[in-house]
Amino acid sequence: MSEVSPVDGIDLPSIQESEARLQAIGARMGDRMADVGGSLPEWWERRAEKAGDRPLIKRDTHSLSYREFDALTRRIAARGHALGIGTGDTIAISLPACAAFLALVLGLSRLGARFSLLSTGLRGRSLRHALEEVPSTHLFTDPSGDRAVADLDGFASPPRIVLDLENGGGAWLPDSGLTGVEDWLEGNASSVPPTAPPRPADETLFYIFTSGTTGLPKATQCSHRRYIAGGTSEGALLDLQPDDCMYVVLPMFHIAALSAIGAALSSEASLVIRPRFSASRFWDDVRRFDATAIQYLGEILRYLLAQPPSANDRPNPLRAMIGAGLSARVWRAFVERFGPIEIVESYGSSEGVIGLINLDQVPGSVGRPAPDVAARLRIVRLDPDTEEPIRDASDGLVLCDEGESGELISRLEERSEFEGYSSAKATASKLIDDAFEKGDLWYRSGDRFRCRSGFYFFVSRLGDTFRWKGENVSAQEVARALEAQSGVAHATVYAVRVPEHEGAAGMAMIALDAGASFDPAGLVSGLGRELPPHALPLFLRVGDGRSVLTETYKLGVAALKRQGYDSALVPDPLYLLDTDAREYVPLSHDRLTAAGIRLP
Repeated sequence: MSEVSPVDGIDLPSIQESEARLQAIGARMGDRMADVGGSLPEWWERRAEKAGDRPLIKRDTHSLSYREFDALTRRIAARGHALGIGTGDTIAISLPACAAFLALVLGLSRLGARFSLLSTGLRGRSLRHALEEVPSTHLFTDPSGDRAVADLDGFASPPRIVLDLENGGGAWLPDSGLTGVEDWLEGNASSVPPTAPPRPADETLFYIFTSGTTGLPKATQCSHRRYIAGGTSEGALLDLQPDDCMYVVLPMFHIAALSAIGAALSSEASLVIRPRFSASRFWDDVRRFDATAIQYLGEILRYLLAQPPSANDRPNPLRAMIGAGLSARVWRAFVERFGPIEIVESYGSSEGVIGLINLDQVPGSVGRPAPDVAARLRIVRLDPDTEEPIRDASDGLVLCDEGESGELISRLEERSEFEGYSSAKATASKLIDDAFEKGDLWYRSGDRFRCRSGFYFFVSRLGDTFRWKGENVSAQEVARALEAQSGVAHATVYAVRVPEHEGAAGMAMIALDAGASFDPAGLVSGLGRELPPHALPLFLRVGDGRSVLTETYKLGVAALKRQGYDSALVPDPLYLLDTDAREYVPLSHDRLTAAGIRLP
């Protein structure tokens, strides 16, 4: 099948127009970057001193100023010191997004601590792996996370500090979780932490877990310098000012939420932090707190579009947003319905060295990079079976043609440019030596791209990882969880495209043990103890896979993907995940329609 240009029908700006925008943004960014030196505690103190009584945390109750929040972080540091937390300690945090999360990071970093940020959805084997991958001296969590760790048989957990963040607040936390922090601080008289030696800016601040391309999550490293520079850059890209308000709806173990918070801090702007996204409450929140900017994932905007049209759709105070994963179709529909909001579509990753920004408002693209950035990028052809870069007769990588999809790679001047993972082996897997000439070094993005007229368009992720509901899902991890369930002999997990949905949904073929019967409710219950909700396969196929065996007696995943969930093509029983009933139900046209799913 021939490649179709993703820019057909789009009026692309000229190179001169793109360069003019880049120069304007570059000048603004240059001014703001003058104040990014030092570690996070040093940078934060400058922010707090400069902003003073300006509001930082907006809440249903009274807002907290920068000065008040700074005083809270000092009390947290004093309490942490009393617990023995000091320089070089790693603190694990497994909490929903809230102001308490930010206060802990800013407070304990004063003591020289670094942070392992854990998804609140981790359970079972995945949770154990994350805790073992980055050993910590203390774990801050909530009652739900405390129970999850307690359920790990034989695991020697670090001391757990359990914060009751809800306090009757339900989905929306009226005090942003700070009551739980105050309860923890109660009885600690000191509000003056010891003065810790300044930390080097290139020292690790965060370990952020990413699915990578295979297996269990890997811990990527983010330094003080990289975090501060990234947040400051985002603030400049959105042109945030002190009277702006960033609305945070993404989980704070994710680099996107952390960047959004850094952008607000760099601009002395305000924050509204919601523990989870709510499409039905979104615009009410935006108006109530006068939110002017957000960081999104593509699915968020689609969910907002799925809400019934309302007279309150516009006007609204939202003026700018930045994020990733937004399709051209959703982009256009969103602006048409909710107003001329500036959208900055971007590409990057927790661990990556590639950053692309669409400053030209070209729907579906992640931008036309500046000449110096473009000179470092290449899209290389991949072996269709192994997804490894192809080398030509002279042993150099093969470049893709215009519009052809392949892996995006970036040239590195030295290995230290890539901060890497906690695992040396995982770090090495992302680097290519001698790609085009002897001695050169390149970083593998792990993602497919195509390029048209200098504009880059994301295509898909490589390997067994796919993206669904804004989250990366490891097919290998899901397969292992399936095979751990009673009666399941073998599982093959793969991604299938669902029309009008971003990313790709998980589908699994399972073969049952001889004599075993399929238990649709029991399977969902068992998987729920091992996987976060977004990782449960949306579609299930029960069969032995003989119809798609290759000549080497392997399951043909490509054939499975082609057949997808179309019952006219699949000879095996098909099931659909019913999240309300918490079981797999026989797939039918009516059930697909009710779930808002149609065939490709």
